[in-house]
Amino acid sequence: MRVRPIHFIIFGAAFGLGACASGPDRGRGGPPQMDMNPEAHAERVQQVYRQYVERWDYNGDGEATCEDINVQRSRLFRVLDENKDGKLVSGEYRHAKFEDKSFMFFDFLRVDTNGTAAVELEELVAVPHSQFLNADNDGDCYISPPEAMAMMRDMQMGAGGAEGRGPGGRGGKGGRAPRGGGPMVTGD
Repeated sequence: MRVRPIHFIIFGAAFGLGACASGPDRGRGGPPQMDMNPEAHAERVQQVYRQYVERWDYNGDGEATCEDINVQRSRLFRVLDENKDGKLVSGEYRHAKFEDKSFMFFDFLRVDTNGTAAVELEELVAVPHSQFLNADNDGDCYISPPEAMAMMRDMQMGAGGAEGRGPGGRGGKGGRAPRGGGPMVTGD
């Protein structure tokens, strides 16, 4: 019998997986055991939270909240409004999806809720932010340290994190609006 190269690949993969599964960190086939003391774990959670807040804290208050999304969207509106007339026409709005992936799921006509053939600031801010909503598990418009840790873990595990679970994606919360009345428009 002649051995084909594919057999070497299959054998090598099976051997490699068997060796990994029987390593000292695997125990009885479960996840790797963490020998981290509680203080080190708490510090790691705070470190991840600080990184998360650095990414989302657009208003500089040291927290990641829906207000930060409002500030970010207000800034985005000003950038997209090329002629500075206070509204986005279709040609201006089409660039939104390159700045914020949430807009990939919301075409111009869907966002123009009042039918004026232009998107105003209030309409742009009202579009649910898929990444933020996926991280805000309890819907309180605040990303807590455990929520930030869970989101980072999802992203590291390749579960798609915020990007893959948005409206039209796998699972997630779809396009639900945040609880508590939704985003508020800010003047920033």
